[in-house]
Amino acid sequence: MKMIKKLFAIIVVAAMALGLVSCGEVKIPDEAGWYASWASAQLAAGADVTPINPPLKESTVRQQIRATIGGEKIKLTLSNEYGDIPARIEAVHIAHLVTAGENAIDPSTDTAVTFGGAESIEIPAGETVVSDEIDFSFGALDDLAITIRCGKFAGSTPTSHTGARCTTWISSGDHVSDESFSAEETMTSWYFISELDVWAEAGTKTLVVFGDSITDGYGSTTNGFDRWSDELARQLKSDPETANISVVNEGIGGNSVFGGIGTAAKDRFERDVLNIAGTRYVIVLIGINDIGYADEDITDAITEQYEVMIKSCHEKGIKIYAGTITPVNGNGYYSELHEKIRTQVNEWIVEKGKFDGVIDFAGELCDSSDSSYLADEYSLDDLHPNPAGYIKMGQLAYEKLKEFWGE
Repeated sequence: MKMIKKLFAIIVVAAMALGLVSCGEVKIPDEAGWYASWASAQLAAGADVTPINPPLKESTVRQQIRATIGGEKIKLTLSNEYGDIPARIEAVHIAHLVTAGENAIDPSTDTAVTFGGAESIEIPAGETVVSDEIDFSFGALDDLAITIRCGKFAGSTPTSHTGARCTTWISSGDHVSDESFSAEETMTSWYFISELDVWAEAGTKTLVVFGDSITDGYGSTTNGFDRWSDELARQLKSDPETANISVVNEGIGGNSVFGGIGTAAKDRFERDVLNIAGTRYVIVLIGINDIGYADEDITDAITEQYEVMIKSCHEKGIKIYAGTITPVNGNGYYSELHEKIRTQVNEWIVEKGKFDGVIDFAGELCDSSDSSYLADEYSLDDLHPNPAGYIKMGQLAYEKLKEFWGE
């Protein structure tokens, strides 16, 4: 045992000499590697977002995503985490979209994605698969199409991200390489796709935004890419000093710290933050759904989970920032108890928490005469921001991050 302890001490001292650890805080080496350019939080598709005319099986599904950093080599992760049976995928292709919101691709960029050298893959229920490394060139903020030809079985509860905020096109038969096709069904959910990683140079970083429907972008414009994470990505890309930072959105509408829609935030944090390729930063904005259904003061329960998130990030050398929870007066979530909890949680975030920085979304979006309300110019329904509110949030997040990083 003494020898083990001595060896461990030698390793720590050597790591400190190399600058990999310092004063108990992990420092992640700055090196080339795999970083997430896009990702989404997975959950089981409900009946209202499961295609039936046609169903996914034996159909082609073309899904659009917006990359937040570019490169020349990718890996794609497909998920059947919530599937009840294996998902048979006959082919997967990636290409550049000609125009966001339309399914036409540039055929000269159409590229097959393979798995162990094969174009088809069967994903067991409850599992994910990662593709081979694929040569594919694209730039930051490019709109891409991932086209999947589903096989004879795809499951009655496909794994999905239900709030894609952009169009997915579905047509029976094989259209995986078609330049365009007439969709028999359109949805605004993603199916099976969960992460697109790109090989990027040293200095690249992944920033994850983690939360509920406000992060997921409820009320944003379909195909408009005006969630607050979209605006943050645009701001980062416009600045040469931050253009190497990707932004991936791991929000789930209706999600909460302890439950809600999808896996509880406390239980999916590792999957959706810590295990995302190249994560160096995370912005957490979660808790309003817990508060909205609370029948007692749950301030301590929420803040205790924040502390768990902070600790898990710091152990991996990840900077974690918090957004203050925005007001809800005028919405059914509001009550004196709920406002008390929201205020107390925000006070803890600002005054007592150990976050690496705070972004005061609540203070910037609230009504100037009554901070329990969203300002009319930013409010969709007294709970969610409207597109102008999301743009404001994205700009604020960028400005505050620049301050944090400039310290």
